[in-house]
Amino acid sequence: MNLLNMLPWYQWLILGLVPPLILSLYFLKLRRVPLEVPSTYLWTKTIEDMHVNSIWQRLRKNLLMWLQLLVVLILMLACLRPGCEGEKLAGDRFIFLVDKSASMSATDTESGITRLDEAKNQIYTLIDRMKSTDAAMVISFSDTEGVDQSYTKNKSVLKRKVKSIQVTQQGSDLNRALIAATGLANPGRTSDKFSNTDVQVADALAATMYIFSDGAIKKVNKYAPGELTAVYQPVGAVAPASNVGITTFSVNDQLDTGGTIEAFVRLQNSGFEPKTVGISLFIGDQLTDADTVTVPGREISESNMSLGSNDRLADIDQSPPGGLSLKFDLTSVAGVLESAAPIRFKIDEADEYLLDNEAYCVLNPSRLTNVLVVTDYNPALKLASSTDRLKKIAKVTFVERSFLKEKDYQTNAALGIYDLVIFDQCSPETMPACNTVFFSSLPSGEDWKFTKDLEITPIIYTNNSHPIMFDVQMQSVSILNGQIIKGPKGSTNLVESVDGSIIAIGPRSGFEDIVIGFPMILYEEDGDTPYNTDWHKKPSFPFFMQNIIRTLGSGSRFNSLLTNRPGKPVKIKPRYPYDEIDIKNPQGKQQSLQQQPNKSFVYNQAEETGIYSVSEKGNAEVDQLFAVNLLDRLESDIAVRDELMLGYEAIKGNPTREPARRDFWTILAFLALAVLTLEWVVYNRRVFI
Repeated sequence: MNLLNMLPWYQWLILGLVPPLILSLYFLKLRRVPLEVPSTYLWTKTIEDMHVNSIWQRLRKNLLMWLQLLVVLILMLACLRPGCEGEKLAGDRFIFLVDKSASMSATDTESGITRLDEAKNQIYTLIDRMKSTDAAMVISFSDTEGVDQSYTKNKSVLKRKVKSIQVTQQGSDLNRALIAATGLANPGRTSDKFSNTDVQVADALAATMYIFSDGAIKKVNKYAPGELTAVYQPVGAVAPASNVGITTFSVNDQLDTGGTIEAFVRLQNSGFEPKTVGISLFIGDQLTDADTVTVPGREISESNMSLGSNDRLADIDQSPPGGLSLKFDLTSVAGVLESAAPIRFKIDEADEYLLDNEAYCVLNPSRLTNVLVVTDYNPALKLASSTDRLKKIAKVTFVERSFLKEKDYQTNAALGIYDLVIFDQCSPETMPACNTVFFSSLPSGEDWKFTKDLEITPIIYTNNSHPIMFDVQMQSVSILNGQIIKGPKGSTNLVESVDGSIIAIGPRSGFEDIVIGFPMILYEEDGDTPYNTDWHKKPSFPFFMQNIIRTLGSGSRFNSLLTNRPGKPVKIKPRYPYDEIDIKNPQGKQQSLQQQPNKSFVYNQAEETGIYSVSEKGNAEVDQLFAVNLLDRLESDIAVRDELMLGYEAIKGNPTREPARRDFWTILAFLALAVLTLEWVVYNRRVFI
C-alpha cells in the first residue's frame, strides 16, 4: 500500500479546518429567543432558562456528529490516493488460445493441478484485469481447433467458456488455430502471407493473442501475424518432469520374419536422469510378460549406460529425449488364436502424466485375402500368384473374361466380397466395390485415358517410395509395346518412360485402382500368346504382385490397425458385407453406423485411447477389434518449452502485462457517499445515541 498526495498544502489546510468546525457546532449551546406570554408559569420558566444560557456546553454523544466526521475523514483519505502496484493488459482486444492436448493433463504445476487447470486460472486473472470496454475471445486447440467464444465484453461469459474446456487425448497442432486467430484479427485475408489471392475487405483491428501451452506443438511452417501480437504463456514446471511414456507399440508382419510374430515397444524418458519402471504385457485379460527396465534420460552419462542385460533389449537411443526399445515374441500365443485378441502394454509406475502409460494393439485371426484374377491365359500372373509367401495371405482365384457377365460375379463385386480384382486386358461394365489392377485396359468411366501408343519403351523412373513399388526394380525391364496413361485427379505415377507414365495408381470413391499401360502377353489372332515384356523373368514382378496384394488387398497375417489416433476418422471394413454395424468404445458406449457406397464404414467418434469392438448391428458376436493410441513423441516429452517457433519468429515465454497502479480512491468515494446517505437517514428519523 502506498499514498499519492493530490492536494497542495493550502488546500490541505482548508480541508483540515472542517473537522474542528463540525465539533465546535456541537459544543455550542442553544441560545433561546425571549418570548412574552400572559402566563405567570411560562414567564417564570423562561427566566430560569435565560439564567443557564451560555456559548459552550459539555459535548454529548451524537451519532450525526460522528457520521459527519467520518465522511470528512474518508474524503481526506481519498485525496491521498491510496493504492498498490498491479498489472494491466496491453491493448483492448484479446484472443486466448488454450492448448487442450494430452500433455496438458500433466500434474507438474506448483499447485499440483493439471496444466490445463493452471492455464484456466491464469486466463481468469487476465479476464479480471480487462477494462469494461475491452473485448476478448477464446479458441481451444489440440489436433483440431474450435472457436469456443467469439468476441465479447462480458467477463462472466468468457470465464464460463474457459471453464468448459476439457483436456483431450490428442496431439497438439497450432497451425489451424493460428489461421483462425489471424483471420479474426485481419478480416478478409488468410494467414498465408505468400498467397497472391488475399484481399483486404475490412479494416484490420489490432489484437493481442495469448497462447497458453506447454510448447509441445507440431511445427508451424507459416505465420503472418498482420495486426496480431503473439504472447506465449508457458504452463507447467520449468524443470523437465521425469516422465516415461510409450511412443511406439506395433506387431510385425510374419512375412518379413519367417513366421515369427513380435511386438515392438518404444519407451521415452523426458527427464535428465535414467528411470527404472515396471512393465507388463497383457493379451486379453491374461498377463503374458512382466519385467523391470531402466530407461535412459535425455543426457547419456556413464551411469546411464549400466542398464544390465536383457534379452528383450533392442537398442538404446542416445539422442535426447532418452529412450529404450523392447521386443516381445508372440508366436506361440498368436498360433492358437481363434478370435480377435486385444494386446495391452502398461507402465506400472505412476508419474505426472498418465495418458502415455498404456498402449493397445489387436491381433485378429488370419483371414486370407480374397483375390480374383480375370484372364484367359497368363502364365506370368499364375506363376507370380502361386508363391509360398502369397499363399499364406491370399486366396487367388483365376477366371476367364467371360465370367464378368455372369450373375455370381456381378453380385459378389457389388457386395464387396472380393478384396482385390485383377483385370488382364479387360474391363467390367461396372466397377467392383474393391481395389483393382488393370493390365493394358482401363477402369470403367472417363477418369482414366490412354494418351499415346509406344514401341520399345525404355523405363527412366520408378517411384520406390510408394509401398506398391517397394523392392521393385524396373530399370532393366524391357517392354515392346505400351501406352501412356493419364489418371484422374490425385493419381500417382509409379513407373515412367521417356514420354510419360506407364504405371499409375489413382483414387475412386474410397478405393484405389492401378493401371499398367502394357500387357504381359499378347493375344494374337492365330492363337499365339507371345510375351510383350521380360518382366516375368525378373525378381521384381513377384515382389510387385506381393506388394499389390499386401497393400490393396489388406493381405497381412494379422490386422493390427496401428495408425488410429484419437480424434481421427477410422475406416472399417468388416469381414462380411454388413449393411449396418455397431461400434463399442472402451467405456462401453455403443454407436451404429450405416454402410457407405464403397462398402466400408467410417467411425468419427474415436476420441479416447483403448480397444474398440465391431459387430453386426444387433449381434453380440464381435466381428473385429481395432485399437486407438496416442503414441506421440511430442506429447510424451512433457518438458515445458521456453519459446515457441511461429514460422521464422521465436516467441519467448515472457509475459507482456504492463505494470500499473491500482487506485482505491474510487472505493473510498463510494464509501463516503454511503456514509453521507446514512447520515441523512439518521437526521430525518431523529436517531440519537
